[in-house]
Amino acid sequence: MTAKRQRSITGCVTAILMGVVLWISAAPAQAASVSQLDITGGSVNLNFGVLGSVSGTFTQNGQLVMGQYQPLPNIFQPVTIAGHTFSIFTSSQAFPGTPGGAPVPTGSTAGSTIAVDLTALFAGVTGPYMNEASLNVGGNAAGTFNELTNAFNVSWTKSFTGYNIPFLQSGTFSLQGSAQLAAVPLPGALLLFGSGLMGILGFRKTHQVL
Repeated sequence: MTAKRQRSITGCVTAILMGVVLWISAAPAQAASVSQLDITGGSVNLNFGVLGSVSGTFTQNGQLVMGQYQPLPNIFQPVTIAGHTFSIFTSSQAFPGTPGGAPVPTGSTAGSTIAVDLTALFAGVTGPYMNEASLNVGGNAAGTFNELTNAFNVSWTKSFTGYNIPFLQSGTFSLQGSAQLAAVPLPGALLLFGSGLMGILGFRKTHQVL
């Protein structure tokens, strides 16, 4: 009878475990906070209206940390695209339409998507048609996220209306690389299951001793 009871308890525990695992795997993907973007490259496209556009890609490595502002050259070293040099940084300084400045960068993932608030992103830009020491190029970026490798690719479009830069109308930007995520606490159901499982195993061990 004791061996039969033990097999019954083991079968019950196994069934509960399988049920919890299936429930967790079927649950919708939970949002995870991004702590840092490890950048490996990106692209820039500036629209100068009748003068045409300036576009190109770069492969400069860098780190964009969430929750803080980063002065030059902490994100990455200046990059040159189509004769224009971009020096990237984040700042709380005011810019057209946002007199109080933008908040620190933040980001989150949900399944295969990622969203990052990069409205505090600025660039010093030198090159044909422009020479700006502090141009806000940020926006609300969105894109894809690989849950297995943490690889990301985000893009956003910036309007330069009101910036008083001759001919410059808008810009489209993208970044790619790998995202670091903040630690995510275990689901409450899993913690409860763990506690229950320990209780069952303790009960079983007690009866074996007896």
